[in-house]
Amino acid sequence: MGFTASFLMALALSVDALVCAVITGKKQFPPALRLRFALEMGLTFGLFQALMPIAGFYAGASLAALIAAFDHWAAFALLSVVGLKMLKDALFPEKEECCQKAPRLSLTLLMTLGIATSIDALALGFSIGLISDTIALFAAVVGVTCFVISCGGFMIGQILASFTKMDRLLNAAGGLVLLGIGIKILYEHQAFDLIFD
Repeated sequence: MGFTASFLMALALSVDALVCAVITGKKQFPPALRLRFALEMGLTFGLFQALMPIAGFYAGASLAALIAAFDHWAAFALLSVVGLKMLKDALFPEKEECCQKAPRLSLTLLMTLGIATSIDALALGFSIGLISDTIALFAAVVGVTCFVISCGGFMIGQILASFTKMDRLLNAAGGLVLLGIGIKILYEHQAFDLIFD
């Protein structure tokens, strides 16, 4: 698979990561920490987007079929947990404490979103294995593209964070968007057909 095709697929795969990066980045961090957190988010998302296709490529048909049976439910569950927490924060905001800890990005949050937004790349890696004998170029292009897009998304979120009066509204919108992404993943995998048949 050539660079152009890999890049176009990378853009498509990075959409969910971009949205999650913007939503996560809308929490206001000190200017000195913004670049660091943007890089942390970009590296996490980029790494998962690069590793998942490699895993799918080498997993083989039997493992890919096994994973395909529940991967969309896993992504939905992970996104729902984060989305519902954001909705809770919007509806029942915690009082500011005078001596708060230094703001940070939770490793659990990063890993949860990284896995949830890269599950589609796993299936794509298996598909590429059917038409190509190498995954290296694709994985590298996807990883770098998602890294750049996620860093940019986090910084866009920081711009939104300056609108402090809209914090509850942005939290609610972010939670609903994450739930929407989870539902979209279920829809794309036709999970609703299994429920309502």
